[in-house]
Formats: sequence, C-alpha cells, structure tokens
Amino acid sequence: MKGFGAMVLFVLAGATAFSNGVVVPPYPVERDLGGFVMNTHNVHIRIEDGIATVIIEEEFENTSKRLLEAVYLFPIPSSAVISDFTMKIGDQVFKGEVLPADQAREIYQEIVAKMKDPALLEYVGTQLIRMSIYPFEPGEKRQFLIQYSQPLEISSNSYSMIYPLKIDSFLSAPIGAVNIRVSVPSEIAEVYSPTHPFREMISASGSDYIFSATDFVPVSDVALVLTSSEDEIPSSLATHWDDAMNEGYFLLTIIPRLKEETIIPKDVVFVLDISGSMYGEKIEQAKRALEQVLQMLRSGDRFAIVTFDGHVHNLTGGLLDASERAVWIEKVRRIQADGMTNIYDALQTSIDMFSKDNLGRFRVLLFLTDGAPTEGITDTGKIINDATPEARARNVHLFSFGVGTGVVAELLDRLVQENAGRVSYIVEGENIEGKVTDLYRTIETPALENVSISVEGSEVAKVLPTGPHSLFSGQALRLSGIYFEEGDLKVIVEGTRGAERYRYEYLFRVSKNPDNPFIAKIWAQKRIAHLANIFRYDSSLSEEAKEEVKQEIIALSKRFNIINEFTSYLIAPERVQTSTLGDRGGFSGAPAADAVMAAKSVAEMEQDQFVEGEASDYKFVDSVGFFLEEETWIQDDEKVKTLEPISLVAFSKAYFELADRSEWVEKVFALGERVKFIFDGILFEISDEGIESVEELDEILK
Repeated sequence: MKGFGAMVLFVLAGATAFSNGVVVPPYPVERDLGGFVMNTHNVHIRIEDGIATVIIEEEFENTSKRLLEAVYLFPIPSSAVISDFTMKIGDQVFKGEVLPADQAREIYQEIVAKMKDPALLEYVGTQLIRMSIYPFEPGEKRQFLIQYSQPLEISSNSYSMIYPLKIDSFLSAPIGAVNIRVSVPSEIAEVYSPTHPFREMISASGSDYIFSATDFVPVSDVALVLTSSEDEIPSSLATHWDDAMNEGYFLLTIIPRLKEETIIPKDVVFVLDISGSMYGEKIEQAKRALEQVLQMLRSGDRFAIVTFDGHVHNLTGGLLDASERAVWIEKVRRIQADGMTNIYDALQTSIDMFSKDNLGRFRVLLFLTDGAPTEGITDTGKIINDATPEARARNVHLFSFGVGTGVVAELLDRLVQENAGRVSYIVEGENIEGKVTDLYRTIETPALENVSISVEGSEVAKVLPTGPHSLFSGQALRLSGIYFEEGDLKVIVEGTRGAERYRYEYLFRVSKNPDNPFIAKIWAQKRIAHLANIFRYDSSLSEEAKEEVKQEIIALSKRFNIINEFTSYLIAPERVQTSTLGDRGGFSGAPAADAVMAAKSVAEMEQDQFVEGEASDYKFVDSVGFFLEEETWIQDDEKVKTLEPISLVAFSKAYFELADRSEWVEKVFALGERVKFIFDGILFEISDEGIESVEELDEILK
C-alpha cells in the first residue's frame, strides 16, 4: 500500500461481505510521517438463546506530529442489529450514521481512486457506519465502542459464527493488545475455534473462552463452533454444501460426558532429554512442566521418570504411586543437562515399564527431546520399528514433544502415528511448560479407549482422521468428511472404559447448507495432512503414486487457499525460497528448521487448527494462484504466455466497472497496483496506460 498511512480499526461482517473498519484521511499520508495506530482491541461475545451480543472497545492514537482529519468507516452485516456506536473524546460522545449499501460502495471506490490503494476494494459491505473525525490532534487517543446483536447459524445441536478479524492488509504496526472473550451458559458443552487458541475459564454461571495476544497482526477471521450439551456423549454435526463441486463437507464433533462413577487410573511415564543441547532455559521449562504433571496426578495414578543423555537414567526404578510425588518434585528440580542423545534405549526402557497385562489402566508416555539420536542405535527406522510393537502390546499412548529445530521430525511423527498419540513441535519463542501441561490437561481424564466410529446412511467419503481414537472427558474428537446428497447419517461410537465396552448411536441429517465454508477448509487441511504423511513416510509408494499424492496436495492447497510450511514446498518450489523435496518424500538436503516447521504445520492441520500464512511472492485469489515478478502480480496460468494483453488504466472508470462486474476481479485488484489476470478469456494488464472508459471496456468484453 504505497503512500497510505491509514490504520484498520476493526472487522465486523457476515459471510457475504468484507468488513474491516478503517480510519481514512482525506489525502494520502506518507508512512514516515506517522499515522493512526490501534493500541487496544477488546471484544466480548455473549451467547444466549442462539443470539450473539458483541461489544467492541478500541483505542486509537495519532502517532504523527501534525493534526489529522479522517473518516471512520465501519461495515456491518445485514443480520446485525446495532444497539450502540460511539466515539469518546474526553467527556464528549459522538454517534455514527448508517449508510445503505449503494452509498457505501461509492465511498469505498472514491477512497480507492484517491489513495491509489487497491486493497481498499476489499471493503464492500451491505451497510456502512460513517463518522467524521476532526480534529485528530498529534498524540491524541480516541476510544470507540460498538455493540450489536446477531443470530447464530444453527446446525443439529450446535451453533456457528464467524467473528471477522482479518485486518493484516492495512496494519502498519501490530495491534498493541487484543482480547476476545466468549461467554456461554452452562448448556453449551464446548466452544471450539479452529483458527485461534482459546483457553477455557469455568464459572458458576457457565464458561468463558479467552483469546489474548500482544503486538498482534491478525491474519484470519475467528471461526467459532458452540456445541450444546444434552446427551451422555453430546455430539453435533455441522455441514457445508458446495454447489460448484456438487458435494458437501461435514464436521462431526464428539464430546465425552461419561459420569465418573469409576475413576480410570493412569500410568504416566515422563521421558526427558537431558543432553547438552537442552542446557539453560529449555531444561528449566521442561522440569517445570514435569512438576506440573506430577502435581496433576490423581489418587490411584502411578508415575515414572526417565531421563536420557548418552545413557538412560531410570530415576524412579519403575512405576510409583502418586502419593510419592512430593519427594520426586524436589529431585526433578536438581536435574542437569549434559551429554549425547540416546533415544533408542530411552524409549525401550520407558515402554518396558508398562505391563502387558490388561489391568484397566490408561497408559501414557510423554516423550520430550530437542535433538536427533547421536548415541546407541541412531537409525530412525529401527527406533520406530522396535518401539512400535512393544508399545502396542502394552496399549501405550505416546505423546511426543519436539523442542527447537534440531529434532528428527520423521521420528516423532511416526512414533505418535503408530501409537495413538499426538506430536507437538515447540519452536523458538514458544513455552515448553505451557505446551506440555496443556496437553496433559486434555488427557487427564480418559473416557473411552480404542474408539471406533462408523458412519451409515447417506454416502460419505474420505472421512478423517481414520482412527483408532481415544476420547477424554470434556475434550472433543472431530471427524471431517465428504457427503454427496441430503439424507440421514447414523453414527456409531464404540470403545472401552476400564474393563467395560460401550456403544452409542446417533442420528444426524446432512443438508445442502451453504453457510459454513470453514468446515470445507477443516476437511481440506485434514486431507492435506493425511496425504503429507503418506508422501513423506510411505516407502511402499511408487514414484508414480507419489506424484499423484503430490498433485492432490497441490490441487487442494490451491482450491482451499491453504499455504503453510509444508505445502509451499509443493505448490511453487521454483518461486518459494525454501528447499525442495528429496526423493524419499521427506526434506533431504533441507535445513532442519524447514523440515521441523513443515512437520509442525502437518501436526497442526491434523489437530483442526487453521495453518495460516503464505509465501511472500505467491498468493491466492480464491483458488487461483498469482506470483510476483518485477513488482507485478501475474496469474499462474500457461495461457498468460500466449494471450495478447489488454492494458487497463488503474483506478479509471473502466477499472471500477470491471470490479463491479466480478467479485473475483475485485479481489485480484486488491493484490496491488500492477496485476495481469485472465477474465472472460481476456488477458488484462493493469497499468498507467490503456483503456479508461466504460464504453471501451464494453467493446473489449463483447
């Protein structure tokens, strides 16, 4: 955005419109002169009877050294009812006005033409709040308050909503502090966001789910799914129908709510890497995490502690009763880091601690390392092949934590895939203690083990993950898949709890509901993660089969606009400055950091988290790729090389007319001032010269 110093204020819209609020000066402001910044962005969403009441409080500051005049614009969804919109300056309160859609669009186009900023074309709403801001003194701060109510989308026994927050295209600096709080009554079993990490806080009246961040640059809207609690295992099914593809996508959520008449005891073995590379803050955080896990053990649980460097140290000598944890908390604090990394023997020793007898206990192995095997048996394949049958024979659930960029991603990924667990990668700047304790909280109370889920009725396909699964009290298991017609689905859930076996049946109906596009993206991410693991680790695949897997990943990534550390290797390797894939399906020759970040992306996709980000010189507009070449965004299509381009003057009447005729073209224009793209079979090139009038455009499009 050249020559534009405006600052985005806030996003608020339904699925039909872009909806960022923005402060716009009446003339271009050079960046080095300063402008408007957002200091705080606080949101409280209160859910009651299927209605979301949203209160937004923001503070902005004029960081320039001169008085500024500006207009505050705030798009709103058609389904929202505005109850309050004010700007405070000291004790003075000012109200905004609401404009209809046609006037709103005219305002946006006027601003685009004046500011020469294509990204403003994203702001197309059904209605628009407008407020003049003058004078805005140097160093002055102003507070805005917005309140509105909006009905939630209903599907089966769950609600869904999008809270738009994607304002990165206008941020000249990160938001100082962002806080989003979602308050729900007790009848809501869970609030789930695949886009942002919310933490739960329970109160007498219900629960609050909190997302907070500092120095934050939003890159995606906030998607929320709220599941009602009615059954023993309350479940919900949300759907999205894609007319263009003539298929639908579903998200099945299962939340165990078994009454704990009999507490299922756990055996927990904590395996900690204490090699020299763990020295310093890493080992201190890991020790604090181990202390937290010991504190969280329940009566009847047992624990063991194994550390390893070049040798294996079986500190506890075996499984101990939870009542003995106090003395071991003190001993944990004295652990020091030094030596090599003997992963093979550490796994063998720790797995052998679990009995092969079925004692009705839940077995957990928490394995934390920051490096590659350097002592003893170091072959990754042998480590996996020898550990897996032993762990399976004892029904051990293995959870791995890879710290830093020196770990062997293939080793950790394969260990958890083979042993019903989960992998978590902790990169520089992330908190080891928080990651480990958060994971343990999710598995603290097992509900059902060895869970199988079958779906009958309407035809479904590509259901992921494939299982077997474990369910934990208060936590959700989610399955995504494709369906092809409206109809009933019978979902059968079977699993064991202790020595008992349980079976549950649920009936849902899938419909041609087009209102939840994020559900399709969740499925696509799961599918990409599934294919990525096949591509990287399935040694039985022929080169032809591997190429088919690669092409499906590329097609899904383009169609659903999913770019991350793994898919960027595959989509545009000649343009993205990362290493290429090796022949074995991994990242041979790639820097360790790249391989770990790719594995981290796959792990997050498997766990229903949207993996955001895209290559700086490769972007998507819907499912169409564009690459940056000599300051021009060019459509990634072979036809671009063969068609004769038609030049169109940027910000002319013809330019805006073409944007009016196609939402996709409007998004293309938001890439920048220089773009080459194909529309209606014609190659257009936006430049300083060419056709300008609507009449000339009509002649071209005949």
